Amino acid sequence: MEKEAATAREEEEVVIDKDLKKKIKETVRKILKRSSLLEITEIKAREEASAELGLDLSRDPYKLMVREAVDSFIEKAITKIETEMGKLHTQIVEDVDGVKKKKKKKKKKKKTEEVVEETTTAA
Repeated sequence: MEKEAATAREEEEVVIDKDLKKKIKETVRKILKRSSLLEITEIKAREEASAELGLDLSRDPYKLMVREAVDSFIEKAITKIETEMGKLHTQIVEDVDGVKKKKKKKKKKKKTEEVVEETTTAA
């Protein structure tokens, strides 16, 4: 009977306030920023955040928050990488061609030249 009561208490829904949720997400982002994106996993990030915060983040409501923080970070990182790759592609093409694209500047005619020109053609 005691086991059933303990299990029921463990399965109770955990209520998380906004401050704790924010702290968990910030901690996960901080861990991701200092980690190699080639080596870090959601599980590793969750374990590190658990140790830093002194919470068991492997439980369901916490686990979901960690996943959301990881997914958000990865989406932003991918967007940034795609942007930078586009810039690098342009630079590489320019380097290979040995020519840098120059912006064409249009020369503006001075109004006095236009007036002189109009007077000359009219006469």
